[in-house]
Amino acid sequence: MTTTTKHAATLHTRTDGRTYRPEHLSTDTARRLIRRARANRTGVAAVHVYECTDRDGNALHIAYVHYAPDHWSNVTDGIDIYEIPTAALTDL
Repeated sequence: MTTTTKHAATLHTRTDGRTYRPEHLSTDTARRLIRRARANRTGVAAVHVYECTDRDGNALHIAYVHYAPDHWSNVTDGIDIYEIPTAALTDL
């Protein structure tokens, strides 16, 4: 039996003004990382989730994670942005 992973979410990371290459994640991985950020009271300053549409009118969820200063060594400003198509969240 083989399983396939559908890359439905995209993670954009930015630290101290530097933007890194987007990473493609499975929906389950993105949800797990967002939940972990919400539970982290000392290392994460804010977690916000927004519902919107993309340029083509497709429903989309944006999760914004802002890390507390010095969460990472030598980094004062860290942000993760998750783009998750709503259809990927509702598929069973």
